[in-house]
Amino acid sequence: MGIRRFQFISVLMIFFSLSGCSLLEVKIDTQTTPLTKQELTMRLLTREYAQQFFSQVEQAGDATSSLYDPQDRLNQSYVLLWKINAEEGIQSSAYQVSPMAALIDSWVFTNQMANFFESGEGAELFESDHARQASTQLRAEIDDLAKSVLKDDSYASTKQFVTQYAEQYPFNDLSFIRQPAYRAWLKSQGITDEEAVANLGTMPEALGDVSDRLSIVSEQTPKLMTWKAQLIAMNSNVSGQQLTTTLESIEGTSRAFRDFVENNPEYMENLAKQMSIQLQPLVSEIDDRTEKRLEQLSKERQALEKMVARERAEIALIISAEREKFTNNLDALSQDLIALAIDKVVMLIKSTIIYFILFILVIFFAPLGLGYMLGKRAKSAS
Repeated sequence: MGIRRFQFISVLMIFFSLSGCSLLEVKIDTQTTPLTKQELTMRLLTREYAQQFFSQVEQAGDATSSLYDPQDRLNQSYVLLWKINAEEGIQSSAYQVSPMAALIDSWVFTNQMANFFESGEGAELFESDHARQASTQLRAEIDDLAKSVLKDDSYASTKQFVTQYAEQYPFNDLSFIRQPAYRAWLKSQGITDEEAVANLGTMPEALGDVSDRLSIVSEQTPKLMTWKAQLIAMNSNVSGQQLTTTLESIEGTSRAFRDFVENNPEYMENLAKQMSIQLQPLVSEIDDRTEKRLEQLSKERQALEKMVARERAEIALIISAEREKFTNNLDALSQDLIALAIDKVVMLIKSTIIYFILFILVIFFAPLGLGYMLGKRAKSAS
């Protein structure tokens, strides 16, 4: 009876975790703007990197686990916690709607994990070096990925942000609590939230995104639930038979879910058709409103152009009148200046003639007068 109750609770945990998982959140958007080539490449490469992350962490975790005794609860629990939290963290980072948000958050998460095992609290956590080597390798791989999809200037500035953010918000334990960095990156780039609204792309692109999320949930959930069950069993009094039965039930449920996703492409196609039918009236209404708004804007633009033309004509008339008035004032002023200059020249000529006559009188008649006066004085003296 206790085993069945444990199985029932475990199955409920699976379905509740799936229903609450952020990877299954589907947001309906009426926009049909396709994703750019860079965004599609970024999404594809980031999700491929997530698969490499899963594989390398599992291999390093298994290699580390093999070095400890199976009954070593403490170290075996540490290994399980690392695998669980690392894979859940990169899964929630890489499988976001926005390709850029997925890249930034995955990049930061990988750097945080590498710092944790290189120089942080996890540097002396394990006896072997497998965790540090795997984290360093994963950090180098995502650096190469970012360099291949970002331009040189964008890559350099974004790498600097990622490095500083990972150092500012380090992992202090194996819980690996993820600190989303995308909003902080937007702020550092001077981009508002309105400008960075995620574009779902066309309907096939959105459905492909949903399909990827469903696929990764069906692949990862059995492993994660198995590790969590092992962790619970290792630190509780659950028997091995109970654990085996529960794991078999979990595996069967997840296998059925995966088969449904893989073997029902017509369901996805029908979903796309139904979404198209349901959204068509709304899209048509938006098109009509947009067309009316464009017509109104066209009329307003024409009125604005007429007003600007009228203002320009009035300004031209004002400038022409002021220019004519200024020209007339300038002509009158020049005439006054010429008359004044002529008067001054005449006065200068008159004064020059007077001074010249005085000069002649002084030069020629002053000696004669002086001689006459001296002769007269000499005659009266004799």
